[in-house]
Amino acid sequence: MNLIDLHCDTPAALWRRGAGLVRSDLHVDLEKTAPFDAYVQAAAYFTPRSVSDADGMEQVRAYHACLTRAVAGAPGAMMIRGKADLQTAVTSGKRGFLPALEDLRVLCGNLDPITELREMGVRIVTPVWRDQSCIGGAWNTDAGLTPFGKRAVERALSLGMIPDVSHASKATFDDVAALCRAAARPFAATHSCAFSLCAHGRNLTDEQMKIIADAGGLIGVNLYPVFLTGSDRADLDDVARHVRRIADTAGYDAAAIGSDFDGVDCLPRGIASVRDLPRLCDRLTAQGYSEDALEKLFYKNAYRFLIENLT
Repeated sequence: MNLIDLHCDTPAALWRRGAGLVRSDLHVDLEKTAPFDAYVQAAAYFTPRSVSDADGMEQVRAYHACLTRAVAGAPGAMMIRGKADLQTAVTSGKRGFLPALEDLRVLCGNLDPITELREMGVRIVTPVWRDQSCIGGAWNTDAGLTPFGKRAVERALSLGMIPDVSHASKATFDDVAALCRAAARPFAATHSCAFSLCAHGRNLTDEQMKIIADAGGLIGVNLYPVFLTGSDRADLDDVARHVRRIADTAGYDAAAIGSDFDGVDCLPRGIASVRDLPRLCDRLTAQGYSEDALEKLFYKNAYRFLIENLT
């Protein structure tokens, strides 16, 4: 079984705890990836609100240095900075870590750091996280992108980065979709669920899922119970319901995994870490999913999308 997971918050957890990547109590470490023949993890640099916009880039640099050291100290792991690295990771069986950035507010009104982020290897950018910022409005607001936020997304697109509309307000979603349409580029929601099944502001409406799919994008199902059921309790069947809704609405070629590992305080019953994701595969198999559909969900869709869009 192969896995490409579109979102985790492991870099911040590594930095906070001083943990390593080989073996730890985190949701993600190399030992826990043993069930997978190929494994690639998009690893987000998320800066909490306790860190100001002005200090955000320094924190991102600290996360990047921490992840780079952890990968260097973990035999069988490698950083992914582009298409060639992705291919190497998959063919060699090395565990690949693709840097992402969650919350562009760390730009603090300055576009120049986007180039530095790209040099770090960041290829997926989530413009907003919560509330309003210099970039725009998140899921708990009605605001769209600010003029600066639009310029930031345009610059990211010009540098080959992939916008991620998880955490976006409806207005910000629409703004990102319009900018991607103008640039003839796809976008993704790397870690979101279906609003029709759980009416949380972080989730996607059916219309939004179709817009992402029509643009050639992906939707990674999030494993956080609050987004699955609206409570801190969920199970594998709840995850399966959201997978089916995404696949039935956006198409099986648009469905992926975006676990949110190491960024959530609880997980569905039956999943304690990345090691347990084969249980979800087994549950979906029991519900009649074909081998091809499961390969698309766990690996093929994300691999195709990244190969087409990484530079």
